[in-house]
Amino acid sequence: MTTAIYELTAKQIEKGFQEKDESIIEKETDYILSRMIRLMLQLFPDKIKAISFEKSEIHWDVNYLLSEKNHKNLNKWLLRMKGISMPPSDEDFGKLKVDLENWYYQLTGGDLLLEYRTEYLLTPKQACELMGISRTTLNKYIQQGLEISDTDSHKKIPRYVIELWKDPVYAIRMQMLVQEKKRLRQSTEQRLHEINKELKELNKKYKTESIFEAFADFNGDEMNDPTDYYIWKDLLEEKEDILK
Repeated sequence: MTTAIYELTAKQIEKGFQEKDESIIEKETDYILSRMIRLMLQLFPDKIKAISFEKSEIHWDVNYLLSEKNHKNLNKWLLRMKGISMPPSDEDFGKLKVDLENWYYQLTGGDLLLEYRTEYLLTPKQACELMGISRTTLNKYIQQGLEISDTDSHKKIPRYVIELWKDPVYAIRMQMLVQEKKRLRQSTEQRLHEINKELKELNKKYKTESIFEAFADFNGDEMNDPTDYYIWKDLLEEKEDILK
């Protein structure tokens, strides 16, 4: 992206939000989203063959589109496009993919679908060996949000998750997106059943039913791996909302 295009786009974004002009905001959002998708296809041809949308037509969530959160995200994506380091690493790919998927979901409520190249996918056995975990643990991670590709091959797990799952921030982002989709697509009874099941697993792991006892000696922001803390906290909050 040239400096001129970057500056022009940034000005249009600010104009749209200052004037509360939905057409400008939609235009710039569509431009940055489309540009990011093209950029990913150009940067990672060894990893992905295609990117498509769950639905043939994009229907924006207008409340989110016009929100300050989207305003900040547009500026972040603009900076990100300008500052992508070359050559991008596998970790760079994973972070871009997860963040773009999250942003698209917030914008539309739909899924961004990536078709991976077979050689970029791992078998469950290979993933277990690289992550140093059992198949049972891998299955648990998949239920929590670790990506598994819908393919006819026994290779289903994209390589980026091996490193990204070790990153607490991105592990949480992946899991929270899955939890949000479940919340919206499951019945209240189904979701409550699943929340209770996940809470029981945490109770068993930490040998207590209290999140305060489990993490009594820690501040969540200071943990080396705060993933369980935040998942447990969010599950309790969601359960409380359901039972109100």
